[in-house]
Amino acid sequence: MGYTNLGPARFLPPPFSEITAAPVGGDWPMFQRDPAHRAFVTGEGIVPMGRLKWRFDIDAPIFSSPAVVGDLVYLSTGDGRVLALDAASGNLLWEYEVGAPVNSSPAVAGDLVFIGLRDGRVLALNREAGEIQWEFKTGELVYSSPAVYQGVVYIGSGDGRLYALDAISGEERWSYLTGGRVTSGPAVNQEVTAFVSQDRYLYLIDTSTGKRRLGFPTSPVGGSPTIHENLVLIADKDGVVRAIDWRKRELPLEKVARRVRTQLFIWGMVGSLPPHKGFVWGFRESGESFVGTPVVANGAVYIGSASGTLFALNESTGELVWKFRGEVGITTSPSVAGETVFVGDENGRLYAINALTGGLQWQFMADASISSTPVIANGTLYITSMGGTLYAIQ
Repeated sequence: MGYTNLGPARFLPPPFSEITAAPVGGDWPMFQRDPAHRAFVTGEGIVPMGRLKWRFDIDAPIFSSPAVVGDLVYLSTGDGRVLALDAASGNLLWEYEVGAPVNSSPAVAGDLVFIGLRDGRVLALNREAGEIQWEFKTGELVYSSPAVYQGVVYIGSGDGRLYALDAISGEERWSYLTGGRVTSGPAVNQEVTAFVSQDRYLYLIDTSTGKRRLGFPTSPVGGSPTIHENLVLIADKDGVVRAIDWRKRELPLEKVARRVRTQLFIWGMVGSLPPHKGFVWGFRESGESFVGTPVVANGAVYIGSASGTLFALNESTGELVWKFRGEVGITTSPSVAGETVFVGDENGRLYAINALTGGLQWQFMADASISSTPVIANGTLYITSMGGTLYAIQ
């Protein structure tokens, strides 16, 4: 389960800035669009309709989604680079060599681009020229995508820690140690940082102090959490979606009381297991394995599965609203623009699905399995593939 950081709350000095990877207008500045992982844009702008605008190719797979801010697209690559491309043409503007494949999606805040590397480093690059500003070394490889919120970079590491780093200096503010690798991207709001560890726990950590507020047991999770209003949502590989109230806190003796009641249940002395603190609702689909990070929009929670099914669940109750069945396994988290859900599969097919009914609107074929959350920015949709292509679609 993880190791609770003991002692009184630490009152840290404020960070050197308040920069946040928050979207302005139609931008998509980080993994899942914003620090809460909403992956949603309103339908007020132009919704893409499936026509290729341009493509950018490399000689290696691309594992992560791009970030788009203004007229620039930022991309990490499987051939060991961080790139900036012109959003209008796809032309390369600058590149920074990191020497190994990159799985982390970039996050853009202020004048900086933040990225995690397989060699365990976290980098901040100048976003106009690609020059390094600082680097921080974790204890192991980094697959997690950073979230930047109010002057702090939150990122997980294979060393089992979630790190909070000052966005301007790169100095560690705090870290939280779990019992497994942290490969998920953290979701952050004004009070908590939510992330999952390979020790099969969802952790809710106080954003200011780095102290644990709640730990919630899960099955293995392949994606990251989403924060929506008072809920944290996660979807696991055993076919369960859970909604947890992030405002709940563990009290000092609650874990002891739960262990006692669990033992009494095993002995047959009580009729039910105690509920886990914070649980609001759950949805289970037998035989399914959910893929990626849930997204909430239009009163529904959208999540895809390895069987090729996209599920829409009622946001308040978790009840099934509709299913869309594709041809092969879904490989990406969904994203939503207005009343259209976008999701990709292992054959390279991008689906545009009506968010209210589950009906297919159009589809686009990439060269290989789609490897990133579809990014909708300033009227253009971006996807990456395991064949090494970034597509810009109108």
